[in-house]
Amino acid sequence: MNKFHKLESRVTVPIYEKIAPTTRSHLTKVKTEKLYKYYKCDYCGDEIRIEKKKQEMTGGIVILPHTLTKRGELKLAVCNKCLRSILKEFEEVKQ
Repeated sequence: MNKFHKLESRVTVPIYEKIAPTTRSHLTKVKTEKLYKYYKCDYCGDEIRIEKKKQEMTGGIVILPHTLTKRGELKLAVCNKCLRSILKEFEEVKQ
């Protein structure tokens, strides 16, 4: 987690959109089809799809309080497999 300065300075976690591949066309008004929206995990870089049912998502946004980070409130997009390692890393820094 050497990217603290970038993570601290952002206001919201960015939401990305996956767009369906299209064939090149000479037409100018070809509409792009959006497949789904997703977050990128701040720890490993995997995609976290944003689903309507939150229990089906493979991760989400975690708000780490000032008491844990010692730098102010921090919002992270984290997948389920990285959550434990991130918390362990912040607890080691705290001690």
